Amino acid sequence: MKPQKTVKGEIGIQQQIGEDMALDVTMFFEDFRDLIGTQTNDILVFGGAKSYSQYANSDFGFSKGIIVKFEKRFMGGLAINVDYTYAVTKGNASNPADARNAVLGGAAPETFITPLDWDQTHTLNIVAAYTVPDNYGFSIISNFYSGQPYTRQPNKNTLVTQNAFPKNSDNKPSVFNIDIRAYKDFKIDNYKISIFVKVYNLLDLDNPRGVYGDTGDPLFTFGKLDAQKVNPLMYYNSLDELYTNPTYFSEPRRVELGASFNF
Repeated sequence: MKPQKTVKGEIGIQQQIGEDMALDVTMFFEDFRDLIGTQTNDILVFGGAKSYSQYANSDFGFSKGIIVKFEKRFMGGLAINVDYTYAVTKGNASNPADARNAVLGGAAPETFITPLDWDQTHTLNIVAAYTVPDNYGFSIISNFYSGQPYTRQPNKNTLVTQNAFPKNSDNKPSVFNIDIRAYKDFKIDNYKISIFVKVYNLLDLDNPRGVYGDTGDPLFTFGKLDAQKVNPLMYYNSLDELYTNPTYFSEPRRVELGASFNF
């Protein structure tokens, strides 16, 4: 096996805006080759054709994009950081065993470049904080991510085969989240008491982390229709409960209350 080859590069510009603000724009690229992958070879065994898989330096890919950052340094009690990333990440395989798994599943290995599993076109992060020292403060963290790619799975009730869907040709839904934290300080003689609250997923959004491959929906699959045709009463749970996968969704709103005592 040969060692992996990676070539990276970036170019950017930084510009100060006023006394406490700055803008940073960076363009980047990364080219990676000779990644470990698998390849399937045919062999004759007792007059019949068989196949076997072996590791090879067969995988490759690239990533490129632009990052724009805005920063307001802490002044007057307020600090803000905003960064946006546009990126494209493609290659011939996301996992070293992709080619082997494709053959075992009856599909053909990819022979062209497709989006990799972790490709995330748009990423936006916003962090803002306001603080009055020895009194109170609050902060907010907001994130937006465009959906990562996945491979559509065929509906078994149709004649469509797996090879009809290019690898990672569809995208999962986007994700949006807001977390906040606030605190209040109290002084009693030489002691300091701080009461705080943290709220995760403030808007209580059901951000989809996964989807059913045959529909692209986290709540519906054609398998549910098939189960309804058989006998819904044969299951311990209702079909809605059975086909609602909690791992397909982000954590619901969570509130934490706490206090600290300093002396």
